[in-house]
Amino acid sequence: MPLSSVTFRTSGVTMGDPGISEHKPPDQVNFPPHCRLMREPAEVEEGGWREAVLSAGDHLKRVLDEYGELGFECLLEELDADTAEGCTDCFKSGGERLYHLYVRPAE
Repeated sequence: MPLSSVTFRTSGVTMGDPGISEHKPPDQVNFPPHCRLMREPAEVEEGGWREAVLSAGDHLKRVLDEYGELGFECLLEELDADTAEGCTDCFKSGGERLYHLYVRPAE
């Protein structure tokens, strides 16, 4: 299923429709089937994950869709834009949740 047809919530904010600002508890995250949130940092090394990109919003949705089509699993680590390294001004100004994306070939 293309990601564009899936609405998913990240830490309470519905992504996909810029007109929607529906706040839900963080435990209601609904990513595409090939994606999930990181539970603990050790997962990256132990699970053979490879760092792919730092992204948010619509760009993140496109990236997740493309990795899914290519047969990859995706692991997302939510970051705090205020403490993330590098320039995060555009993420902060847009109020978007920032994610570190790790990938590996699907098993």
